[in-house]
This record gives sequence, structure tokens and C-alpha cells, in this order.
Amino acid sequence: MRILSTVTVQEVEGGVGEVEPERVLFVHAHPDDESISTGGTIARLLDAGASVTVLTCTRGERGEIVPGELQHMGGVELGAYREAELAAAMRALHLVDHRFLGADNARADGTGPHRFLDSGMRWGEGGAEAVPDSETGIADAGNHSDPSLTSADLDTVVADIIAVIASTAPTAVVSYDEQGGYGHPDHIRAHDAAITAALITNVPFFSIVPTGQEVEGDLVVDVSPVIERKKEALRAHRTQLTVDGDTITHSGGQREPIGTREVFRRRGETVRSGIDWTRLGWISRAAACVLALVLGSIVGAIGTANYTFALATVSLSVAALLLVGLRLLFGTRVVAASAALGLVATVLVLSQSGAGGSVLLPADDSLGYVWAYGPIVLSFLVVVWPRPGAFSRATMGEGPTSGKDENSP
Repeated sequence: MRILSTVTVQEVEGGVGEVEPERVLFVHAHPDDESISTGGTIARLLDAGASVTVLTCTRGERGEIVPGELQHMGGVELGAYREAELAAAMRALHLVDHRFLGADNARADGTGPHRFLDSGMRWGEGGAEAVPDSETGIADAGNHSDPSLTSADLDTVVADIIAVIASTAPTAVVSYDEQGGYGHPDHIRAHDAAITAALITNVPFFSIVPTGQEVEGDLVVDVSPVIERKKEALRAHRTQLTVDGDTITHSGGQREPIGTREVFRRRGETVRSGIDWTRLGWISRAAACVLALVLGSIVGAIGTANYTFALATVSLSVAALLLVGLRLLFGTRVVAASAALGLVATVLVLSQSGAGGSVLLPADDSLGYVWAYGPIVLSFLVVVWPRPGAFSRATMGEGPTSGKDENSP
């Protein structure tokens, strides 16, 4: 999942089977969110032949308005206007499958058409918080009895998203992180509902990583090849932002660069045992390699000096445990290779003739040959064995029908 790929390969008896396009479901809170944080990725996925669905939870009825001539709009009227803006943005990105949560193609079986209203946001003592439905006036003004996204029952929202997952069979679900990016209550609710639906349906979930919070191991998508389409999609949301060259100015006056990178992080996957090599800094990596080199040298020295007292096969077993253990612990060849280097180099050095002509490994001792060449063969086998999934194509995720991710170096 560390590169953007759009195929999964199904294994069949006798070889590789059919190649199947990747299917990605993006869950966003309001119109314009999809273009700001994921527009480039959506365009790149579509260009590569992937199936992409954008699910928008609300129509942004509480959004602030940029153009002066549109300041009179609000509530449901603004929501309708933003629907048209969103449709234009989807055309710019070349996306066909867009859905509003609660509509006919995005609601749980047995429920009638419904909608979730924009919760709005204001700053309270505890940070960002939703505006109570009783204070918005949106429902009354539009003759709607629908709740805001944050006041709606979470199970209801989750059930609607599960219905979309069932109809699109995505290989990955993408939405905000647990903080909603910048804390908007609707973003947090979209995250909570989307990740819950993904976990229930066993579909990999990827969170959008806010600018400046990227860590090693995240999926970084280069969107520079489609940056003009992303800008065109952003321009469609004229009530909410203004595009000035490579910068966005939001309705509140905040300025933000239009980045050429969009970053995602996989969440909710099964925690594997061991150390995640991809998330270690270079100092930690260097320290691990040095420690492995020392351990390999110690095993090599002890095994060489004592092979006549402890059979060479016992020494080889200890060496195997060290190398295999390091390979599994870190999930990478690098640390195991460092230990192998220390092991083999020490055995070779100590096997040479000494100043008085004696050797630690006599040439006429068969066990000496086993210990002299065994570590070389063992090191080769442990270092070169293929990591799990190395022969599968990398995808953005694995879903109901999927291949495997390439998660390790």
C-alpha cells in the first residue's frame, strides 16, 4: 500500500489469474472536502483505470460564503447551490459515481430517502464543536425534519455507509483521521462512521494525513500530473474558496498552498508482532544494524571457539535462531543481513592460521567444514527468502476480492 497501484491479482491454480481494477470509496463530510484533500488522488486513480466512488455526507448548508453576491444564501438554499458546485467539481476530476449519504443509492435497506444536515462549527471552551440543531434553523427553513450529521444516531450513519460498501465492493475506504483533519465535528463523525463501517465489512481503511503530519511509512501520492484538474475542481467550489495560482483562500481568509502530494495512512489493520521497520528513524535503523552486527560476531566467535565442545550443528542452530528471529522481528532483510555479515566475517577471520601455525578449525575435521561453510549457506537462505506478499502487486488496499499489500521494505 506504499505506492499507488490500481490492480489486484487473484491467484488461481496453475498461475496468476485475472487482473481486477482497484475500487476506492472516499467518504467526505461536505462538498469541497473531496477536492481539497483528495482531488488529485481521485483523478490519478481514475486515470489508471480504478473504480472510484465519492460519498458526501452533507450538502454543506452551514458553510460560510466567499462571493459577496451570494451572501444572501444560507441553509437549504446554500446546500442546493453547493450540490451544483460539487457536480461541476466531479466533472473536472472525471468522476462519475458520486453519492449523497441517505439518497436512494446510499442508504440502508428498509429505510426511506433521508438526508443529514451540515452540523456547522463554532469554537467552544473544549475546542471545535457542532452548532445544536435547535440553533441552526436549517431544518425549519427548508421544511425538513432531518438531523444534522453529528446529532444523528451513529448506527444510522454507519448502516448507510455499509450499504454503499455492499454495492461498490471497495478495496479501500478513505476518510479523515480521528481528529477530522482540523477538528470539524462533521469530519470527526464522518471518520467515526467510515472506519466503523470499514471494520465491520473487513475493508482496509485509510485516513487522510493533514499537512505536516506525515511520518515514514505513509502512502504519498504525487498528484502533480493532474494538478490542473485538481485546481479546476477547486474553482468549482466558489462559495467556499478562491484559487489564486497555487494557493487556496478559504472563506475565513485562511490561505493554504495547493500541494502536489496527498498523504494517507492505513488504519485499523491487524497489528503484527515485531518492530515496524518503516516507521523507524535513521538513527534507530543504524543502531539496530550495529547491534545485529555485534550479535552476529559474538555468535560467530563463540561457535568457532567451542564447536569441538558443542557440535557444529548446535552452533548453527543458534545462528539460525538469531538470523531468522531478526528477519521476523523487523520484517526486513537489512537487520538480518547485518547479523549475517558479522557472523560470516568472524568465522572467516577466526578460521585463518594463527601466528604459531595452529587453527581453530582443523582442516581434517569434518565438523570444522560444517561450521566454516554452514553460516555462509544459512545467511544466504535467510537473507534472500521472499517476504510475504512479495510476488503480489501492491494495491491501495485489500477488500472482499483482493491481492496483498506490499507493506515491508
